[in-house]
Amino acid sequence: MRTWFERILFHTHAQPETPAIVMEDRVVTYAMLRGGIERCAHRLNSLNVDRRGPIAVIVKNPLRHLVLCYALHRIGIPSISLACGQSGIASLSFPAILRDGESGALAPSWGRDIEVTDAWFAEDPDAGKELPPGFPDSSAICRVSLTSGATGIPKSVQHAVAAIGRRVSEKIIGQIDSSHRGVLCLPGLSANFGYTTSCAALAAGRTLYFAESLAQAVRMIELFAIDFVMASTEQLLFLTRTVRRSGANVQGLRTVWFSGSIATRLLLETAATHLCKELYCRYGATEAGLIAQASAREMIDKPGLAGLVVPDAEVAIVDAAGRRCPTGQIGVIKVRHGMEPADTSDSPQAGDGWVDLGDLGWLDQDRRLYVVGRVAEGSALTTESLRALEVEHLLQLEWDARDVGAVFVAGAAPARGEVWVGIVNRGDGSQQKLDALLQAHGMNCAATLFDVDMIPRGPNGKVNRGQLRAMLSDLAKRSSASTTR
Repeated sequence: MRTWFERILFHTHAQPETPAIVMEDRVVTYAMLRGGIERCAHRLNSLNVDRRGPIAVIVKNPLRHLVLCYALHRIGIPSISLACGQSGIASLSFPAILRDGESGALAPSWGRDIEVTDAWFAEDPDAGKELPPGFPDSSAICRVSLTSGATGIPKSVQHAVAAIGRRVSEKIIGQIDSSHRGVLCLPGLSANFGYTTSCAALAAGRTLYFAESLAQAVRMIELFAIDFVMASTEQLLFLTRTVRRSGANVQGLRTVWFSGSIATRLLLETAATHLCKELYCRYGATEAGLIAQASAREMIDKPGLAGLVVPDAEVAIVDAAGRRCPTGQIGVIKVRHGMEPADTSDSPQAGDGWVDLGDLGWLDQDRRLYVVGRVAEGSALTTESLRALEVEHLLQLEWDARDVGAVFVAGAAPARGEVWVGIVNRGDGSQQKLDALLQAHGMNCAATLFDVDMIPRGPNGKVNRGQLRAMLSDLAKRSSASTTR
């Protein structure tokens, strides 16, 4: 077997009756998966879809979405996954777009509009021309994904067959071992993390689970005794909150891997109590793949830890002038993957394969990577800014507010600075209750509540702290002006 896709096809023959993909209301075996891929591949081939790609897939049902991506892969056409309502994609264009009835209005520039119906998956197409052989070799581009990067503007990242294979192997070798029965994938397929997680589960011959919401995910963990979950940090938080408040029985859950925003000590301790003990962080990027990983046990003792840098990744911390920072000094995180020999140049350049992730952090002497925030949040960030995340996670876990976001404001209070908290529909929460809650949890910091209509978030669900800071600063000025009148 030469590629990860061939491993998936192998399992469709070797274990045809084994559940391949499961949603709350349906089960698809490996044999049914093979049938769906073949039917869709024949339809796409008969439609003479432009082979240059990437062909956009905007189908809400993750099961059908994945089958369509695999059908395109089967006939050697690159795919790109988009989510319904995804921001920043209206100006993009594609040779064709595959959509279903739930996709909504399409942008005029998107290209040829192809509606995918139930018949694509249920009926064998009329006999037609033979399917093409697929991608010529492992260096061919088979997948394109979007990333917001440091700019907040979606940009395309191309992935070769071998590059997807490396990420699939990372997940199989590092996480999906033989003792796990299946994987619940919570990140959407429009994220490279979600797509490669799905590929890894099926390439390992396991059962892949999809849920339409976090509440449904909890029910499925109970119903199917799911033992492995892949999630973003935001999803980990709300999964923990849901289980904690519902009292759901998730004793079958053994392992959770998460990626995305920084995880605080409070979140990790609460998740370990109510979900499972085996929690692991993956720090990576759409452009570069896995960069560092750590267990929650290590992270609890080391605030801001993203993990130990993996052997085939290079990390450089650089200052405003682009020069490498000494060990222990905070700067901009730059990474590259699979480059040999190691680059020891004083000023890593993008043309040498280096990628700027838009994160601020530092490295210790043991190659452990710490992250303190985003470059867009301000270059003056220090580890003190992690206090804002602690307060944010505390209120999300403890209060019934619709949404919460917090930022650290240096100098707003004597010496230590202050945490400003934006809160949507605070309910019976109050400044007095917040102060008491902070004291009860031993959080020795000043924090001020501000009522807001919404918390600005990016397309991946992360809080846009630059926008939130500006919003709360404006509210603070209005409050101060009102008080002095």
